[in-house]
Amino acid sequence: KACTTPTIATPAQGDSEGPQAAVAATAAQDCFNWGYDPLHFNAPEGSFATDASDGAKRIIELRQMVMALHKAGLRVGMDVVYNHTSASGQHAQSVLDRIVPGYYHRLNANGVVERSTCCDNTATENRMMGKLMIDSVELWAKHYRMDSFRFDLMAHQPRPVMEALQRRVNTIAGRHVNLIGEGWNFGEVANGARFVQASQLSLNGSGIGTFSDRGRDAVRGGSAGDNGDAQVRNQGYINGLVYDRNALSTATQADLLRTADMVRVGLAGSIRKFQMLTYIGERKTLEQIDYAGQPAGYASEPSEVVNYVENHDNQTLYDSHAFKLPVGTSTEDRARVQMLGVAITALSQGIAYFHAGIDVLRSKSMDRNSFDSGDWFNRLDWTYQTNYFGTGLPPKGDNGASWALMQPLLANAALLPTPADIAFARDVSRDLLAIRASTSLLRLRSAPDIRQRLTFPNSGPGQNPVVLVGHLDGKGYPGANFNDLLYLINVDKLAHTIALPEHANKAYALHPVQAASTGADARVRDGARFDPANGSFTVPARSTAVFVVR
Repeated sequence: KACTTPTIATPAQGDSEGPQAAVAATAAQDCFNWGYDPLHFNAPEGSFATDASDGAKRIIELRQMVMALHKAGLRVGMDVVYNHTSASGQHAQSVLDRIVPGYYHRLNANGVVERSTCCDNTATENRMMGKLMIDSVELWAKHYRMDSFRFDLMAHQPRPVMEALQRRVNTIAGRHVNLIGEGWNFGEVANGARFVQASQLSLNGSGIGTFSDRGRDAVRGGSAGDNGDAQVRNQGYINGLVYDRNALSTATQADLLRTADMVRVGLAGSIRKFQMLTYIGERKTLEQIDYAGQPAGYASEPSEVVNYVENHDNQTLYDSHAFKLPVGTSTEDRARVQMLGVAITALSQGIAYFHAGIDVLRSKSMDRNSFDSGDWFNRLDWTYQTNYFGTGLPPKGDNGASWALMQPLLANAALLPTPADIAFARDVSRDLLAIRASTSLLRLRSAPDIRQRLTFPNSGPGQNPVVLVGHLDGKGYPGANFNDLLYLINVDKLAHTIALPEHANKAYALHPVQAASTGADARVRDGARFDPANGSFTVPARSTAVFVVR
């Protein structure tokens, strides 16, 4: 049946309730699909096809799309959702439960289907459900040539099943296939209650990657579960913690120092055995540093960690900063703050993961859960004229409790970035990707490589906490292209100079990407400096500078 598109009066002003009401009225029938309601795990989604009613076209056109992307030099990763289905029991969209009732879904002690994932949980610990998942991934790898897979709520699946899946898909592809997923530890399977999970801590040593909340929360501030005033009060490392307080901040200097250390954990790929001098002067491995009662360093190898600061869940980075930055922060500085988050991800060891639109300051008008919010709240402007901030209050169901906080922000036209701000962010993002691609030093292949080649000058009790400094030794390393690489990330509103005498008399120069006339950040090109006489580096306000020695 044909889908519908809600009618929304334009322009929708800032804090209007109208757009979300129109979206809610047609949410079950609109043309938007986030893809998280699986029906047939092995059938291509109809919206990719010119004729969804023609199964052959679905198959052929998806294969053609993947082929075209491969010809363009791109690899294709597939987002897969095996942890739940959209329905169970005798519901019209219940496929598995109507074949073998009570088998394919995970039940509680009363025989009721568990729904900790907000949908009907599958039981991949049961042999045939586990086999279904493995066979399905094999199909996508073999017949559609998918290059990698990202698993939704992967910790709801057993580690042994994921390891069997890894072996199978590697065999089919004739190479290692990257598997990453959400390793969040919660629900009826939490802490290994039913099996050894494919979770952050339990996957240690498997080579399968999980998204890291260590660096994410330190960079953004607070946590994904924050509500009310906490969304404002809990500033993060790049959006003002202590050095640019907002009206509700109560953070201390110790909070800033501790947070800077946690960002370094992320920059080091959260590698368990990596050693670092902490802000209190103790040399510790990352697994000895506490993160909410867990080891901050939880990965054995860089393939086991996915670094990111923004994803489809929760507010976008721009929207989070709308809460946390002082209201008077210019849109130029808001763009710069966003690029600090992109830089930290790009310079981190492990897998770098970027959400669509992070490079163009994407906003969802502060929506924290846009899975069913339609195109209005999920759209992207590829003409780079707007980021859609302030196009109405987000859907009431998940956001209504924060409407009072959102209303004055969404109504404030001064928070809407200009096309120049968006173009700046886009071009800086591209430069950072080019820098990451220019050297294997930002993609070190093993934990021993990271331990041997990465150090953090300007750490420990005497550090300047608003400047992160990382040094990478490239001598003799395949693909390094530089003998030394040193990056400085200055989150402050002021320029800073960091003295590193051990680097005196070296031939450091700004990375060619940033030094070129085409470099996106003129502030860095003109203001980042190195003094070989004393080994001091100057980095402008709210900027990232990368220096190299050939």
